[in-house]
Amino acid sequence: MDFHIPQHLLNKPLRILLIGAGGSGSQIATELFQMDSLLRQLSQQSVYIDLTIVDGDTVSIFNVGRQGFYLGDIGCNKADVLVSRFNNFGGTNWKSIPKYCSPKDINFSQFDFVITAVDKAQFRVELGQFFKNTHSHSDLLWLDLGNGANTGQVVLGHANTVIRSDGVRLPNVFDLYGDMLKEIDDEKEDTPSCSTEAALTKQDFGSNRAVAGQATQLIWQLVRYAKISHHGAFVDIANAVVQPLKIDPQVWAVYGYETQKCA
Repeated sequence: MDFHIPQHLLNKPLRILLIGAGGSGSQIATELFQMDSLLRQLSQQSVYIDLTIVDGDTVSIFNVGRQGFYLGDIGCNKADVLVSRFNNFGGTNWKSIPKYCSPKDINFSQFDFVITAVDKAQFRVELGQFFKNTHSHSDLLWLDLGNGANTGQVVLGHANTVIRSDGVRLPNVFDLYGDMLKEIDDEKEDTPSCSTEAALTKQDFGSNRAVAGQATQLIWQLVRYAKISHHGAFVDIANAVVQPLKIDPQVWAVYGYETQKCA
C-alpha cells in the first residue's frame, strides 16, 4: 500500500518543526539543508524547507564529534548554533527557539511536519496524548526518531486522530508504542555522560546518522515523488540491517492499532 502526500502540500515551501538538536537532530538539520538546496534548484526557488528548531540544551565538550558541533560552539545553545550556521553560510531563513517547550506551548497549525529527535520517552507520551486530544481535522505529519546504542527506529504518522485528506490515517509512534513509552523511566535511561567513552556506550558512532538518513529519506520521497510505500524503518548498524515499517493494516494490528480512515 502506498501513501500519497496531500495535494495541498505539493509545489510549495515545506514548513518543518524539528524538536531536538542533539545527535539525530543536528544530523537531520544538516540533511534538510542539503535537501533545501536541491529543492530550490529543481523548482526555481518555489519549493524549499522552512525549518524551525527547538532545543533548550547547550553544547558540551562531549557533544563535539558525536553531534554536529565544533569546539567553538561549546556553551552555546544547540538550536541557535545550527540555525545561525545555515542562515549565515547557506542563505536560509530558518528560525530557532532556544528553550525546552511542552506541546501546549507550540502552535502546530503553522507546520506541515513535526520531527521529534529527543531522548525523553515522557515527551513523546505528552505529545502523543496532546495530539490524541486534539479533535480538529489536520494532515500534520509526525516523524519520530529513537536511538539505542547500535539500533534505532523511525516512525512517520499522522499527528491528529482526524485527518483532512482522503485515505488511510498513518499511525504515529504513540499509536504503535504508547504503552511501552509510558513504562520507560527517563531518569534511569538518561544518566549524564561524564566522558566521551560513556556517551559512545549509550549511542555508538554512526547510529544517529543512520537513523536520520532513513527519516529524511521519507520526507524526500514524499516531496520529490509524492508517495511512500513504507512509513518507518528499524535500523541495526552493528549488523548492517534496515527493516522497513510497511504501510499495512496487518502489520499495524500486531501493535494493537486498528486502521482508521478519514472522517
